[in-house]
Amino acid sequence: MELFNYSHQTLQEKVIDKKGWGSYLIADNFLGNSLFNLLTSDLNDMKKAKKDIFSGEENVRAWDKNMPKGKHHIIGGAGSDINKFNKLFSHSEIWKNFTTVMMNDQNCYKYFHRIFQKSEAYNSYVSKSDILDGYASCKLSCQYNNYADIIHPDNTRKVLSFLIYLDNKDWNENSKGGTDFWSVEDEDVAYDKSEDSLASQMRIGKNSDRPHSISTAECEKIKKFQSIAFKPNRLVAFVKTDTSYHSIPPRILPAGISRDCFQVNIWNFNRTI
Repeated sequence: MELFNYSHQTLQEKVIDKKGWGSYLIADNFLGNSLFNLLTSDLNDMKKAKKDIFSGEENVRAWDKNMPKGKHHIIGGAGSDINKFNKLFSHSEIWKNFTTVMMNDQNCYKYFHRIFQKSEAYNSYVSKSDILDGYASCKLSCQYNNYADIIHPDNTRKVLSFLIYLDNKDWNENSKGGTDFWSVEDEDVAYDKSEDSLASQMRIGKNSDRPHSISTAECEKIKKFQSIAFKPNRLVAFVKTDTSYHSIPPRILPAGISRDCFQVNIWNFNRTI
């Protein structure tokens, strides 16, 4: 069964270097078609049957205050503990095999690095230690209506991010579930600064003490430059830089229907903060 529909050389040609932001790519029809169909079919069946497959729920950091805030159910997370997938694996052999390969196969690990190895951001930010000491972790997320996340640049110890959008079963013509990229510009940007506005919520990272969090000055100059629409089997990937700001706009989905995404992250926890 075909794992990926692209060689790393083909994906290298799709990489975009955005000055002041970093390097990213968008590629459709990423996973082999048979594999993708089996994965999404199994996940939909498990959700429909209300199987106990999730390992946790992440907090909502932004949402449209005029409606109930959304939810975000996850499997896995930031670490490399594959045991967090045990509930899912007990119901699905295809998910067990796929996730195990994504996390543990060295050829896959090299493949993900090679995609970006000719890009500007990779050569500026990724060290030999990141390659030798890094590892892959996986996360499966199901986000529901009115779930959003603030503008952020990811953890300092993250090296690369790969988002694989799953399917959009039971969505309607108004449904949305994509990803937004933001860059800090030279001029101030006008936005609604009232406390409950979505624009202000998206910028609350200025109050964080995390390394490389968005600063108060950057909040005034940050502007969305790419809104990536959700499309089944679409890959969205990028190199983590100090300024690779991105966010999750509020999901617009029918009640009880989720936006599903499988994420592969490359980490190096030997990086200094």
